[in-house]
Amino acid sequence: MKKRYMTLLLAATMLSSCVLIPEYQQPETPTAATWKAGEYGIESEVDTNQLAINIPWQEFFLSESLRDVVQLALDNNKDLQTALLNVEKSRATYNIQRADLFPKINATGSGQFANYQPDGTPAQDLYKAGLTMPSYELDLFGRIQSLSKAALNSYLATEEAQKSISIALIAESANTYLQLISDIESLNFSHKTLKAQKKSRDLIMKRYQYGIATKLDIAQVQIAVETSRTKQALYTRLVQQDKNGLVALLGIKDFSKIPLQKSLQEVALLQEIPVGLPSQILLNRPDIKQAEYQMKGAGANIGAARAAFYPRIALTGELGYASNDLGNLFNHGVWNFGPSISIPVFNAGQNRARLKVAEVEQKIAVTQYEKTIQNAFREVADQLVARDTLGEQLNAQEMLVNASQNAYDLSMMRYTQGIDSFLSALDAQRSLFTAQLNKIDIKRQELANKVSLYKVLGGGLSTTLE
Repeated sequence: MKKRYMTLLLAATMLSSCVLIPEYQQPETPTAATWKAGEYGIESEVDTNQLAINIPWQEFFLSESLRDVVQLALDNNKDLQTALLNVEKSRATYNIQRADLFPKINATGSGQFANYQPDGTPAQDLYKAGLTMPSYELDLFGRIQSLSKAALNSYLATEEAQKSISIALIAESANTYLQLISDIESLNFSHKTLKAQKKSRDLIMKRYQYGIATKLDIAQVQIAVETSRTKQALYTRLVQQDKNGLVALLGIKDFSKIPLQKSLQEVALLQEIPVGLPSQILLNRPDIKQAEYQMKGAGANIGAARAAFYPRIALTGELGYASNDLGNLFNHGVWNFGPSISIPVFNAGQNRARLKVAEVEQKIAVTQYEKTIQNAFREVADQLVARDTLGEQLNAQEMLVNASQNAYDLSMMRYTQGIDSFLSALDAQRSLFTAQLNKIDIKRQELANKVSLYKVLGGGLSTTLE
């Protein structure tokens, strides 16, 4: 009897035949097969180990202070912690759904006591013990399997979303730190310039006392002083705001844990990142993998919606012992087993509407997948363009700073020799001041571009093993 019951139970567990999930076909990549060599200078395949996705961030960031900042962000950022919790939640949800593929077995025991019977017969106690199988659906048409696959793909998509957040956090924390160092450097330069201009003002005042300078010279140098004071106040505010933003981003209490560099020149990054072909890069990005899992999950939901048109068969069963005498409980075996069937007859088109919703959602998921790939292609292309132009721009700006410095030195020499007016020297000084500040910002943009290129190429997933 027990053997017969277990045979039926095993058959119920293994039965699964008709799966109605559409066959998955990966859409064609809606982008060019290669980058434009004329613009970016690259179009060949590179060694997989050299791709950004396989370069640990600890190796990409050569500056110890930058590595410390990124590590603080990964350890404490609240958005990342939320994403990790969402992964745990999604994994648990998948396990719940997957459990429906298997029958549930419960151990039960009961006792019933009475001191009278309605028909006047002597009262009898009743004891029961055994195993019960609550209603278990035979997944003949793949409804539960489809829901399980949908839950699995939802979990995998959540995992990829967490990876995307990690990559974005690495880049954002690094770029925010670079912005802070840039503003600190600009603040220091503004302070240095202000001190120099105050000395110039003192010199002009003395020359005025001896009748060499004019009131116009005094007014002009005062304009330069106040302009520098304005810039100093601006960068003082920006530095504090950068610190506030970095503290919030890193999820720490105060700024004391954040290491600082004196200038952007001290923040060294990996100089060159091999790019490779779009096919090597795009499909490995976690945001694209996330979109693909969502697309697969939408296909699985179609299978579940299709299965709703077919009968649902459920099994219930019980195997155990029953006796009026507790001492003889295990001498009397009992069992029962029964199937039930539910056939959809009329539901006012609800199943058809649900199938339509699932099909439309699958088309939306495909469109979103293609859009994600196109956006990724554009992001990489934009950063490649910026990489080439920023290098040229920084080189030109450095030459401009040198030329402005020479012009200022010559103007001051001509002024002190009485050959030229002080206005020419002030104009040269203003040009030098602006050129220096622009150079600092362009250097920040160049470093930020390397970080952003590392990000859009999928860098940051690999880690150095301690």
